[in-house]
Amino acid sequence: MKDIPYITHDFGARNDPKLIELQMEMGGQGLAIFWCLVEMLWENDGEIPANFKSIAFALRWCKPAEVEKVVNNFGLFQVRDGRITSSSATARITEMRDRFNVRSESGRKASNARWGKGANANAMRTDSERNADALQTDSERKADAMPLTNLLTNLLTNKLTKINNTPLTAADIFVVLFFRNLKDPYGELQRFMEYYEARGWTYQDGTPVSDPGRAAEDWKPKYTGKRFSDEALRWYRAVWNAARPRMNVPIETFLLSLDALTISGQHITLRYRTDQAGRTAAGFILDNDLAGDYKLDFRVSN
Repeated sequence: MKDIPYITHDFGARNDPKLIELQMEMGGQGLAIFWCLVEMLWENDGEIPANFKSIAFALRWCKPAEVEKVVNNFGLFQVRDGRITSSSATARITEMRDRFNVRSESGRKASNARWGKGANANAMRTDSERNADALQTDSERKADAMPLTNLLTNLLTNKLTKINNTPLTAADIFVVLFFRNLKDPYGELQRFMEYYEARGWTYQDGTPVSDPGRAAEDWKPKYTGKRFSDEALRWYRAVWNAARPRMNVPIETFLLSLDALTISGQHITLRYRTDQAGRTAAGFILDNDLAGDYKLDFRVSN
């Protein structure tokens, strides 16, 4: 359910007899592992590989044996054909998908009314507004679609074939650097690529880089400090997770073109490099009801 950036959590879930048994034997550690597994199932449509070592590595703070114990010893999950599932999680995913589809349709209708989409709304526009759209030149339209510089564009389409034929691209690395909240993710991407390509994709001790995404997580940036507030970036990560599987090139619209992101009270201001990116992002966020209780203000950089 990557297209839905939240999961349901019943009040009093901690009092479930199975969870009480889990906490009696494993304490808060076991409960934390349980909820992380629930999130993983939610993100992967109800099933994940029963690779306890990989799960523990992804969580970073627990052991494979502890993950295996939570999965197998308390009746909270099922393992079939080498994959972890949960009957209750599957039922919730089905319920939430149906509910989300209904809300998305309602949000789309509201967005159409708000932004003046559709034949009737278009008929209400003034002649001057229609003429202004018609006067936009081909070069302006092309400029709207261009992501940053040619150098960065080339980097983002560069396949990292030198690393055991990994399917990753530099764009995948940029996503990691972007959500690390670095001050200059564009410059860091270029520094990262130049550094590791010059070294033949090995670390300083000569060890091969087997996981470039992990290397990007550990990359030491040139400039310290954060680009956005943690609260704002958490919200925007949910937007990105919803857009990523549903749009062809969301990185250009949602990440490369984002210039500013601020939260003040119940207001979020988003400023994009191009009008096209701003309109696309605004339409997606509003159509899919991702703003929550926030009021959004979309702007375009001068």
